Amino acid sequence: MAEFALVLPVLLLLVAGMLLAGFYAFRAAAADWGIFVLGVTGGSYPIPADAQARPSVAWQDVRQGITVDLDASSRQARSRISIQEARPWLFGIRRAEAQRGRGVFRLWRFYPGPPDPGGVE
Repeated sequence: MAEFALVLPVLLLLVAGMLLAGFYAFRAAAADWGIFVLGVTGGSYPIPADAQARPSVAWQDVRQGITVDLDASSRQARSRISIQEARPWLFGIRRAEAQRGRGVFRLWRFYPGPPDPGGVE
């Protein structure tokens, strides 16, 4: 029991570290997914498709931090994210987070929008 009492705080710190690392990885993956899906839908479909694709991003603050710019002259869609914030956390510690990224997609519009749900492609 003495060895367990000595090792338990270390094990708890390891488990807490793994949980926080998983949480960060999930948020980073959500930011990457948002940049990809909004850039592709912005380059494929008209702007209203952005409103349909944006809810697929898991976190609301990540969802709101993504912007999409369409440049018809160079046939590119650029999606960007920039989140920098610090929030109060446990025991008076402030948790800081920064997510930045960008994607450039070539426009590949073959038809003016999503296919008709009743039609056949």
